[in-house]
Amino acid sequence: MGKMVRRKGIYLIFFVTLLVSCNNSNVQKNTRDASDESSKKNNSVFLKIEDAALVQDDVHPDSNTAEWSFKVNQPGRYEVWLSSITRDTMNMGFDSVVTITAGDSRIQKMPVGDNIVADASDIKAPWFKAESEMGSVFFSKPGEYSIQIISEKVKTPPAELPLDNKDKTVIKSLILKPVVY
Repeated sequence: MGKMVRRKGIYLIFFVTLLVSCNNSNVQKNTRDASDESSKKNNSVFLKIEDAALVQDDVHPDSNTAEWSFKVNQPGRYEVWLSSITRDTMNMGFDSVVTITAGDSRIQKMPVGDNIVADASDIKAPWFKAESEMGSVFFSKPGEYSIQIISEKVKTPPAELPLDNKDKTVIKSLILKPVVY
């Protein structure tokens, strides 16, 4: 009887030790993921349309362009997100694909509003913030790069969008987020 109690005690200690070590590894993993997310956010590049060199063509608005020069501190792959403001989150009203060129990469895609922010503090009703994942680009080394957007939705942003604005979507910015493996 004593051997059996001792054996159960050993199993119980082993089980508790195993359970505690599994819980601790999850805490460490979550902490590491949070710091990765924090560093990912810190290395993101935010390019506002009002800071871009703009070329607008009233006759052929699908050739409107915005171009920026920016510095890449960390080489690697970056997700490209297009941030727009829109009045219609179901149909953003892009007439043609948006072309984004950065380094040797070229992305062509129709923005669909993958992330809608209804309560963005810098956007007033009836407008919503819509973020569209466009793809990714690769920068092989740190340094200065240019990036360009071509779209009919590239427009000089007014200080505040009037309610009677004929456009239901306007590009606000471009965001490059480093991909962390």
